[in-house]
Amino acid sequence: MIAKFPKSALLAFATVLAACTGVIGDGVDPGPTVDGPSAPTPPPAPAVGSTRVLRRLSKAEYTSSIRALITLVAPSEAEALQKALAPTLDRFPDDLLVAATHERRGGYHRLDQNVQQTHADIAYAVANEIGKQLTSSPARLQVVIGDCITGPDPEGCVAAFLRRFGEHVLRRPLTDADVTFYETPLSGGPASPEALADVIALLFAAPDVLYLIEREGGDGTVRKLSPYELANRLAFHFSETLPDEELFALARSGELAKEDVYAKQVDRLAQGPRARAIMDEFFHEWLRLDELERLDSRLGDRVFDAFVGTDTPTAELRGNMFADVLDAAAWVTAHGGTLRDLLQNRQSFARTPDVAKLYGVPVWDGVSEPPTFIEPSRAGLITRAAFLATASGNTRPVIKGVRIRMGLLCDNLPPPPPNAAGAHIDLSPTQTTRQVVEQLTESQGSSCPTCHATLINPLGFATENFDALGRFRSVQRLFDRFGNEVAERDVMTAAVSRVTPSDVRVAQDASDLVRYLVESKKVAPCFARNLFRFAMARNESDTDDAALLKALGDDAEQKPLADVFKSIALRPEFKSRVVKEGM
Repeated sequence: MIAKFPKSALLAFATVLAACTGVIGDGVDPGPTVDGPSAPTPPPAPAVGSTRVLRRLSKAEYTSSIRALITLVAPSEAEALQKALAPTLDRFPDDLLVAATHERRGGYHRLDQNVQQTHADIAYAVANEIGKQLTSSPARLQVVIGDCITGPDPEGCVAAFLRRFGEHVLRRPLTDADVTFYETPLSGGPASPEALADVIALLFAAPDVLYLIEREGGDGTVRKLSPYELANRLAFHFSETLPDEELFALARSGELAKEDVYAKQVDRLAQGPRARAIMDEFFHEWLRLDELERLDSRLGDRVFDAFVGTDTPTAELRGNMFADVLDAAAWVTAHGGTLRDLLQNRQSFARTPDVAKLYGVPVWDGVSEPPTFIEPSRAGLITRAAFLATASGNTRPVIKGVRIRMGLLCDNLPPPPPNAAGAHIDLSPTQTTRQVVEQLTESQGSSCPTCHATLINPLGFATENFDALGRFRSVQRLFDRFGNEVAERDVMTAAVSRVTPSDVRVAQDASDLVRYLVESKKVAPCFARNLFRFAMARNESDTDDAALLKALGDDAEQKPLADVFKSIALRPEFKSRVVKEGM
């Protein structure tokens, strides 16, 4: 264990850080929001218009960094060491999805800057466990610190180890004062395994391990990041882990500060082994895929069983639907496609028979040209199964409409009445889902039509020719409470979607709606806002961040997605820091 002061020091640094009227705009109009399904109350997101001096790493970033450090210091023992550390690392608190300040649905894990006692306790436990494991045998000691540990100058050997390995742990060079501090457990005594374990534990308990710390700069000033700080931002943006040796070498030499060198590193990391996983994370969170419930949760219900027929959902179906969306995004990006191409893509990326059967196409092999959807109205992103399925026998036009209005267009919606929040609409044995929704939410004499009739329902109705498993249909089958089919009703998809306030064209189906979304030029600025939140790990300010948001929105409207993801890292705002008073 780290003796005396280190735990208190770690805890100290941790405590320093802890009516219905709608608006359709061409950007974001901050204000009330639509409630979604019940969920833990998220912590507040970082303040807009400022860069935090201390940004806590997400659980994914922290755990991947620890594993990378273990591999770096003891590559031959890495597998065993990571297995020993896994139980402690797994106890690190999961991050919550934190939405923008005017939203209560969706969000990004990177925005969770909540600091709990558990964060400090687990970080402390991880540091101690690493110290214990790396010094558990003479052989490991020699691998980790070097053969010189048994020589005539063990303190000099430890100092060399700290300067060499500490640069990676703290993600910056150690000063003489740092080395002196981290050698404190030796205190002039013998370099015993216990004392060396404390040296290593003290190093891993440093605030720099859990936080991205960017130093210097006064209130309101703009400061270019140092080469090491640039390396950190690039590494965590593109790979969610610490800089690799190439980045460290360029930071150490100062070469990373050169524009051409920096641009080459952006290109390299954007094509790196972790880039696909980071892109998947962004699309998964932006498109709110986790809002889809487990599709096998209602098996055994007579109506649901009759509805699914032979397409019985398994526990894996939900994830397979997610994979179809993420593979679509990856394919479009890898093949030079734009955001518009992703919205309109009509290829199936179903790698499994269950999703392929719902689409009525062959299974995709993951390599060759993907098959094309059969139905013309399966017109792109919003007609993929993950956006249509509901874990019930009934579609959810309201949820679909809210998802498009807020998630793809960044329009603001006010909250529903308390008795309507998260309400599920049951199947009717006599009416289509659209008829039930219109009757409940568009009846005159209530406040509901203001939002539902113009802002929400029409967007959801456009895909009502797909059922609650994502299968194409021209009629809706109706069931009694015993699961007996009692009637069929024609499905109606036509509605005035009002993607923009002045657009009163009727969208006959999803094909028209997707075209109107593209023509509105609202999706690209919305995409830009969401990419900003993900990349910068904070909410945007329409004033302070206007230039960056405009540039990103223009890029998203015109450039290939691959270039858009790189462009934010090339912007001066990404390579500098502004500190607001109190941050």
